[in-house]
Amino acid sequence: CTNLPCALRGAEQMLAYLERKLGLTAGETNERFTLRETECLASCGTAPCLEINEDHHDSLDRARLDALFDKLS
Repeated sequence: CTNLPCALRGAEQMLAYLERKLGLTAGETNERFTLRETECLASCGTAPCLEINEDHHDSLDRARLDALFDKLS
């Protein structure tokens, strides 16, 4: 999410981490993933957040991101 609550809680750093981890830049697609920024995911109190398919994940940090993507491997 690119809104202020997520930005204040580290969303930009999480996006940069995902870009490195997935080898993608926001807006790109590879054979497994499409990485996009979005305006709002309505999770201001538990930011930063993301959606994988239609599953919402919040209160993210690098460890939680790693665990989520390990499950997808």
